[in-house]
Amino acid sequence: MPAPCPGPCNNAWRRAETTREQTGTEHHIQPSWGQPAQCWGCVDRTRQQLAELPELLTAIHLEALYGTTAKLTGTIGRAGTVSWPGQPARLLIDRIVGEMTELQTDILKLRNIWSSDFEPGPITSEGRHITGLVRTLDAHWDWAMQNHPAADESYDRENANPGGQVAGWYHAALRFTKQDEQRDVQRLAPCPRCEGPYLVESRDLRLVGDRPYIECKDPDCRRVMTGDEYDAYVKTLTGQVKAAA
Repeated sequence: MPAPCPGPCNNAWRRAETTREQTGTEHHIQPSWGQPAQCWGCVDRTRQQLAELPELLTAIHLEALYGTTAKLTGTIGRAGTVSWPGQPARLLIDRIVGEMTELQTDILKLRNIWSSDFEPGPITSEGRHITGLVRTLDAHWDWAMQNHPAADESYDRENANPGGQVAGWYHAALRFTKQDEQRDVQRLAPCPRCEGPYLVESRDLRLVGDRPYIECKDPDCRRVMTGDEYDAYVKTLTGQVKAAA
């Protein structure tokens, strides 16, 4: 029997399961099952994220060429001043492309397309290299997401799950290029748990009845509600406001 998908589609289910184990509170959330390791929704989403990486890396590259020196910028895990304009962009590109190269090498060796002692040749054009990496990874993506030795690991930064790696590169590139803000700004009620203004429509969790989950982005809260639960909460909150008026 397949196991629950380790991707973000099951974040709400995992949180609900943790709450059930800790407090005994039952929930109605059903997991998305792997096929056999990861669900096809996560396969398709990460494939799309992979396809968008060349454009995002190009935008980061332009910052590396024309960027200005920041006064205080974190460099390789420590705070300090950058030594030249665009250095943070260059460091991010090098990290992402290096890890993409490692994943390609890993997959091709696991599939016996490259011998175990094969070493890729020197890079003559970074643009062509990135395009080639994306094409190769895309060609083997269905296999990688189901059969890679780390395909059943959670999407954590420290493991080698191919989907988790691509999602990490994609979101890091979005944040750097400031494309990670919600495109359709919607005013939501304050979080019922932490009371902070951090509720957003989730981009990562799967839909329920064609509606997105509502989740709190405060890392110390992480409350998750279905659309119906959010509607009921807003109705109660509105009644309380009217009663207090």
